[in-house]
Amino acid sequence: MTSNKQQKRIHDSKNAILEQLSALRLPEIIKPKFSLHPSDIGGQAILSISDGVIGYHQPLLLNISLSIMTGENIAIMGDNGSGKTTLIRAILGDPYVVKSGVWYGPKFDDIGYLDQHYGTITSSKSVFETIQELVPHWSYAEIRRHLNDFLFRKNEEVNAMVSTLSGGEKVRLSLGQIAAKTPKLLILDEITNNIDLETRDHVIQVLVEYQGAIIAISHDEEFLRAIKVIRVYEIRQGGMMYTSSRF
Repeated sequence: MTSNKQQKRIHDSKNAILEQLSALRLPEIIKPKFSLHPSDIGGQAILSISDGVIGYHQPLLLNISLSIMTGENIAIMGDNGSGKTTLIRAILGDPYVVKSGVWYGPKFDDIGYLDQHYGTITSSKSVFETIQELVPHWSYAEIRRHLNDFLFRKNEEVNAMVSTLSGGEKVRLSLGQIAAKTPKLLILDEITNNIDLETRDHVIQVLVEYQGAIIAISHDEEFLRAIKVIRVYEIRQGGMMYTSSRF
């Protein structure tokens, strides 16, 4: 009888420990491998704007003067309608944006754009196809290894249609696109809006490993500190741009 009681205590103790361990599930870590390395880009100006003016039928934003070197991360802040999105469109080369001043920047293919609406992924494609179309020279095994790094590991996850993905999965897939064909300049447009804490951590994990330059449109100062933003450009009333080194 005593032996049976002892075995029951051991069994109960074992189950209690297993329950505690399951409650302490460690978050999965993303460790991306980028196609772009520091030796590919060197320490050079990736974007420079002097005496810039942008708008459509009339000027919207004046006195644009900013620069960013390879490896630097900067932020742009301003109220809604202040001209942040128009500035990004001008940098991307949108022909509908009228701009003047001195502009130097990378080619369109050397810029990555990631926004809160996941505009770089197509709902009618699968997770696998999304990466395959970027790097058609990669083998099936290479694409699977790449997706594995972004936590798409099971066959059903890899073959899932983009339209069925959760918000967090769409963010991870968008980040996987960036790592597969790494741009020299990465523009982030309010990407921490409406994402959970785990996805936010995944975004930060990828961005701190990224070797290019980042322009982040965000008011999330904790996020900006986490990705090591060194300079903030603020758009204030009247469409004027000012520089702040608050970080």
